[in-house]
Amino acid sequence: MKIASFAMLASLFVAGCAATTPPDILPAFNPADPVMGVRDAHYHPVIADYRHREPVDPQNWRRRNTERSPANPGAGS
Repeated sequence: MKIASFAMLASLFVAGCAATTPPDILPAFNPADPVMGVRDAHYHPVIADYRHREPVDPQNWRRRNTERSPANPGAGS
């Protein structure tokens, strides 16, 4: 048991000493390089389609359905 654990530790030690540094995955990208520039950030308003709505009393849901149906021109939200 001692010989097997010693052999395993020795192999891990040798593998750790022989390891090379990892390759550059993105060698062309350097955030500190001023030549790279900055991407344009487009502004998108968060509340562009906001419509204020007030609470109302319950209404006839069948009538509201027919008013909002796609068969009704100009209906829907």
